[in-house]
Formats: sequence, structure tokens, C-alpha cells
Amino acid sequence: MTRIGRTLASGALILAATFGQAEQFTQFGQWHVHYIAFNASVLSASVAERYGFVRGRNKGLVNITAVGVSGRGEGAAVQGRYQNLLGQSYKLDFKEIDDNGSVYYIAAFDFDDAETLRFEVQLDLSDHGVETLRFQQPLYFRE
Repeated sequence: MTRIGRTLASGALILAATFGQAEQFTQFGQWHVHYIAFNASVLSASVAERYGFVRGRNKGLVNITAVGVSGRGEGAAVQGRYQNLLGQSYKLDFKEIDDNGSVYYIAAFDFDDAETLRFEVQLDLSDHGVETLRFQQPLYFRE
């Protein structure tokens, strides 16, 4: 596993341990779409700088990986929005990261402490079509 993959996987493990969640994915045909939203401060400063992410107590990242029949993250058209519990909606600007042939889509967002955000992400999956992924994630400031 590559450096960014290890870092993102570590972030996912931290969140899974914190919230008692198992691996988060949804299946669309032969595609497994893995997703997670987490506090960006779990990233090391060097990884955040390398990929242009801002770390901070109120900075979050959402990671979407569309795993096809190859068994690794593959390219897809990804766009989305997130909404807070007050109904305020914000666009997610996904950045494609090709990490040694495995593709991830990551978008940054801001959040308030102990806030649950609702995410809605559209994916255009090769040889499958457009699907919508919906999930919600509570987020907390890290001390």
C-alpha cells in the first residue's frame, strides 16, 4: 500500500474505532464504492502539504474510492454536496489522486464540532452508469 493509501486507511481505522463502524461501502453492480469523512488533522503535515489539503480542528476530508473488477480504485466522474442539520448545502470539489494506479477522490470541507453532515455524491461508473451515494457522518474537533 502506498503512503497516501496507508495514511487514509489509518484515518479510516481511527474513525472506525472511534465510532464503532465497520468498513463503509456501497455496492453498485460490480462496483464497491468505499467512503469516509474524517477530520483532516489525522493527516500528517507532510501528506497534507503534498496533496494541498489544509489541516485544522474544523477541517474535514471526504474520501470516495470506486473499486471495480480490478480490485483497486478506478477512475470515475465524481461530484457531490454536503448538508448540515440546518439544511445549509455546500458543493464538494473533488480532487482526483492517482496513487500508483489506484484512484481516490478527495474533497475538503469545513464543519462545526459535534456536527453530523449528510453527504450526497454522484458517481458515473464505467460500464455501469450514474449512481448516487448518500451517507451521514458525525464529526468532532480533535484536541
